[in-house]
Amino acid sequence: MEDLNDIYFFASVVQHGGFSAAARTIGVEKTRLSRRITALEKRLGVRLLQRTTRALALTEAGQRFFDRCLATVEGAQAAYDSVAELRREPAGLVRISSPVLLAQRCLAHALPGYMAANPKVSVFLEPTDRTVNLVEERFDIAIRAKPVIEDVAGLVAKTLRHSQRVLVASPAFLERYGRPESPADLPKFNIAASSDDVFDGGARWALTSLDNLTQHIELRPRLVTSDLRTRLQAAINGIGIALLPEQVVHAPLKERLIERVLPEWSGAKNILHLVYPTPRGMLPSVRSLIDYLLIHVPVWLQERSI
Repeated sequence: MEDLNDIYFFASVVQHGGFSAAARTIGVEKTRLSRRITALEKRLGVRLLQRTTRALALTEAGQRFFDRCLATVEGAQAAYDSVAELRREPAGLVRISSPVLLAQRCLAHALPGYMAANPKVSVFLEPTDRTVNLVEERFDIAIRAKPVIEDVAGLVAKTLRHSQRVLVASPAFLERYGRPESPADLPKFNIAASSDDVFDGGARWALTSLDNLTQHIELRPRLVTSDLRTRLQAAINGIGIALLPEQVVHAPLKERLIERVLPEWSGAKNILHLVYPTPRGMLPSVRSLIDYLLIHVPVWLQERSI
């Protein structure tokens, strides 16, 4: 491929009517411009410019070449301008991934305020409970609800909120099957477990007491799913005991659709993280949405249950 600088130099000489004027405008020495265009003509095997002491004119080949060069230079300038526009103010598309329940009950209410304040920004929201790969799938931001976020080079994780996980079941289930008296009794009951709890065909819950004793309980769950809403509905409908974030069970507990089980024991804290690539070179649109979410998501979750 030809050196694009030579195309730019040639187009500049033609547009400004000579080497001297082009040199003054683009800040390149006249002798360098002359050498580069002479070398360009040699590579092409044709004369592009007819030079005299007083005038400069395009040959037929030069005119054809200039027409194409001008489109290339203008296209390159438009490409630079498009990026510069994105860097001046929040604009363009921001891609974000979020757990399904959080997207439905929180972001659906929080995002309109951001978009109203930033009319040039478009948002692509992917509600999913799987862990997306930000780089390979080209997401700018991901919200993840996990006890621990893996340390991945090039990614930043900011804490949005801590949420205790508690054991719950429906009154009908507890009336029918009885109540566990200690964590050791849990394997005797039907369980609705998270996909993150599963290993080697079974599941494991790490439960901590009020006085900081920890027990690891091996389980054979009846239902396994990463979807919080499905596990909650399983508990409400008497399928089994579930271990769910307090924020998720707050409303059903108030409505007495479910009850706490072993209330002196709880699971590892779920931490809601905002994950994004390192800020270097970050566009204002992404930076502004990160700042907005860091402020508004914790407030929204504090005031409402999901």
